[in-house]
Amino acid sequence: MEKKSASNKYYEIILDWFKQQLISGEMKEGDTIPSERELAARFEVSRVPVREALRILEYIGIISNGPDGMTIQKVDIQLLNPKANFASEITIETIENLFEVRIFLESAAAYYAAIRRTDEDIRRIRESVQQMAAAIENPDAEEKEIIKASHEFHFLIIAAAKNPVLDNMYHNLYDLLEISKQHTMNSSHVSYSTLMDHEAILYKIENRNPDEASKYMKIHLTRALNKIGRDS
Repeated sequence: MEKKSASNKYYEIILDWFKQQLISGEMKEGDTIPSERELAARFEVSRVPVREALRILEYIGIISNGPDGMTIQKVDIQLLNPKANFASEITIETIENLFEVRIFLESAAAYYAAIRRTDEDIRRIRESVQQMAAAIENPDAEEKEIIKASHEFHFLIIAAAKNPVLDNMYHNLYDLLEISKQHTMNSSHVSYSTLMDHEAILYKIENRNPDEASKYMKIHLTRALNKIGRDS
């Protein structure tokens, strides 16, 4: 059983363990890695940080998912440098690429949400907008409250599109984007302009205007992408 750090970034602890296993030769190319359940038990955490760590390892090519489960795909000498940090391999360029895919997915989601949304969808989306407005206006609100409300808005629009395939694709993408965000994004990207964008998108969806809903979503996410580029 591995000892946990006081850090909340448990996935980084798991990544460091993998690096040590590779450096020591305990794990080699072709080896099958422990299951999510086994890793969660080893580090006394939920499966969430385990999935985050495995997703990073898969993205940078250390592990691959095959018919026999997750296996070590390669041992990159450069990445095994003691100073190397697997999590840092998620670069600004990666985030920008992910955002470009988000624009495609969420523009489509906004389009179909305007066609398929229910009154309950509208109620929940409006509530997320109101929560973000309250958090922005409250000087005592924590940054995470603003960011959480903003993220909830986007998840609710994906849900309102009523497309399980789109929903699954988005959640898989967002897991990786969430990891990236911890290194590059903060509440400075969420402002009154963000709130106004959300209100405009909600209005178009509520009024069943799919083309305009898609257009406003694309404008909104492109603006967010440009902010990341300027702040990096």
